[in-house]
Amino acid sequence: MTHPAPAIAVSNVSKSFGGIAAVAGVSFTVADGEVVALVGENGAGKSTIKNIIGGTLRPDSGHVRFAGAPAIEGAGRTRHTGVATVHQETSLFPDLSVAENILIDRLRAPGSATVRPGHLRRAAAPVLQRVGAGFGPETIVRDLPAGQRQLVEIAKALAAEPRAIVFDEPTASLNLVERELIMRIVEQLRADGVAVLYISHYLEEVARLSQRVVVMRDGQVVADRPTGELDRGALETLMVGRELARGYPVAPPPRSAKTLSVRELGDDVRVSGVSFDIAEGEIFGLAGLMGSGRTEVARAIFGLAGAVGRVEVGGRPLRRGNVRACVAAGMAFVTEDRRHEGLFLDRPIRESLSLVDLDSVCRAGWLDGRGERRLTDDLADKVRLVARGGLGADGGSLSGGNQQKVVLGKWLVRRPRLIILDEPTRGIDVGAKAEIYRLLVELARAGSSILLISSEMEEVLGLSHRVGVMHDGRLAGVLDRSQATQENVIRLATGGAS
Repeated sequence: MTHPAPAIAVSNVSKSFGGIAAVAGVSFTVADGEVVALVGENGAGKSTIKNIIGGTLRPDSGHVRFAGAPAIEGAGRTRHTGVATVHQETSLFPDLSVAENILIDRLRAPGSATVRPGHLRRAAAPVLQRVGAGFGPETIVRDLPAGQRQLVEIAKALAAEPRAIVFDEPTASLNLVERELIMRIVEQLRADGVAVLYISHYLEEVARLSQRVVVMRDGQVVADRPTGELDRGALETLMVGRELARGYPVAPPPRSAKTLSVRELGDDVRVSGVSFDIAEGEIFGLAGLMGSGRTEVARAIFGLAGAVGRVEVGGRPLRRGNVRACVAAGMAFVTEDRRHEGLFLDRPIRESLSLVDLDSVCRAGWLDGRGERRLTDDLADKVRLVARGGLGADGGSLSGGNQQKVVLGKWLVRRPRLIILDEPTRGIDVGAKAEIYRLLVELARAGSSILLISSEMEEVLGLSHRVGVMHDGRLAGVLDRSQATQENVIRLATGGAS
């Protein structure tokens, strides 16, 4: 009996960059109607394999076949193989509409030489409904927050009706409700016979969705096993090569003095009437559904958005909308969009690490290269940065987890009084998360206050002394550690009573 060829077959694929092996001898398959999870630490080689499957990279050796046929060369032609990719970092045109992005390869109506907006809206609407989008096809992508842009990315892939689809961290930007929706979409795709390669750091999603797990470490496949044979601990050990400590590190109780005081804060657009305090050494979590106003609060506090209300640091009021004053007062801000706002992708890593304290590495207006190297080497050690090409390599060469370490590490030289972190562990692996958790607790122990915004409920509940919950642009309530349960947070986040 002849068995059908797998939808995706990766055979002995190797790829190097600048003499450094990114992947070596990687082989695995994905069959029709099968979900295979591809897991590993940041830098393990998952993105390289994804890009080789998608056609944006050519392997140095080995090959990829789709339903038995060889891959078609070139990034722009991979649609002919019947494979679509949902990227973690969205590949959208921000100034085009949602419908135009979803149907970018077939903008013209059949038999027409012109683009018909009405045709695009009608064609895009069912796909948006499938992903549960709460916005219309005419919406301009630039006006959407990061999480909703990810829904557009998924809709764009589904519109191609692929035989196989690669999901690269599809839920990293989404809240619990949206994640559930995406997982149901994946389950339906499997039931429809679509082959799915699912790349994710959320091991609970891996356990629920996949039938098989391919584990990569240091560019090689170290395990290819049925999902049921691997519990969470075994998976983590395979991924990082060591056993990780269970649970979250515990920060000591906060001090009595207040670091931050926010009163009736608003941004004239999305949020209004937000008031809370954060004490010295306190980790204050800010939870809520996507679009609830969490990020807007953070940006307003840091002066990145026009704001009304009052913000005080150490009892001193800050001028609204003045980032320079916020930094001078001891604030640090770790953006949710690290690739566009957090570091230089096409410049040396050292430049991103030294950016917020250039005065300390300049002499008479000129950069002191030796001083910059001392500073950045010290910061890299503090965050345990792994840069295979050295700190002279471009920021874009780093894995997602190490990029995030740069975005956080650049602020440490200023010994900030208040650190605002917006989705600090989005899209990074369990090992990198554990290191960032350790660092946050160390900072809190040293007296820094932390405003932690995260879509990961366990993360917020596990690290925070108190949790504020946003709903529809307002602070719905503040829960202390004994009250902060998943049920109570969801109740407030969805408009229920405290």
